[in-house]
Amino acid sequence: MHQRATPAFAVATKRRQRGVYALEWAVIFPVFFVLMYGIICYGLTYLVRESMQFAVEEGARAALRYPRTATMGGATTPTWLHRSTEAREATATALNWLPTNIKPDASDIRFTVCGLNDADCDSATELNAALNCDASTPCLVLVSYTIRDYADNAIAPSIPGLGLILPRVLEAKASLLIDRRML
Repeated sequence: MHQRATPAFAVATKRRQRGVYALEWAVIFPVFFVLMYGIICYGLTYLVRESMQFAVEEGARAALRYPRTATMGGATTPTWLHRSTEAREATATALNWLPTNIKPDASDIRFTVCGLNDADCDSATELNAALNCDASTPCLVLVSYTIRDYADNAIAPSIPGLGLILPRVLEAKASLLIDRRML
């Protein structure tokens, strides 16, 4: 059997192609890395935001449950202050997995109760502990938590230029419509 000789132009072409793969990788890798890191950062931001939403919803539900004896401190009937403590503790417990720089304590969580027809009611409204809810005057329980500087304290640190896509503020709110029959 006779082997064919490789033509000289094929050998020269192979030599010229040796560095092309490294050059292609050097051009493509930074783009690929930034794209993947952006997906990871935004995915973790979404995880934190959805966890916050779950936690405040859990806190709103906790406000409807009968407070624990430790929360009530010997009181015979639960008040909105007792229910506020329950809601804040339940929310903080659900967010306990967050890093310490964005993990809430009970004082970071907003809780308030307003009359249903109160147009000025929002999560910044002070709690009226004497508010009475019944079938004719239902109330709205609001629980919220806000991370004001999330972009600076994100779970995955941003690389220069990539931090622009992360939100500055993450906020979660939950509300429940209740009347005294539910309490």
